[in-house]
Amino acid sequence: MSNLKKVLYVDDEVMNLFLFENLLSNNFEIETTKNPEKGLEILKEDASFDVVISDMKMPGMNGLEFIKRAKEFYKNCPYLILSGYHKIPEIEEALEEGFISNFLQKPFEVEEITAIIHKEIEAFESN
Repeated sequence: MSNLKKVLYVDDEVMNLFLFENLLSNNFEIETTKNPEKGLEILKEDASFDVVISDMKMPGMNGLEFIKRAKEFYKNCPYLILSGYHKIPEIEEALEEGFISNFLQKPFEVEEITAIIHKEIEAFESN
């Protein structure tokens, strides 16, 4: 059994899922899905995720909508948005209200995103 922190990453772009998993799998136990609805199912079936990361722009349900639905039953972890777009007012507001704990920009540096994810998990666990 691994003692790596467990990350769920939701992104509708298969290449982004592939890159995220390949670049970060040495640092985290990673589960990915390209479908936000499937992401909700995964969270309902497995309560062991330490952090949930979602893309913002996805068909059918954007990242904030996905997080809002996930938080209805899965509150016990930090939620982050990872996007190729700049911070829009909706994301700024979500950060200010503490709805999401961080906003990460694509493309990302492996060391930087690893440090941020660990920092978010530690901050959450110390509260």
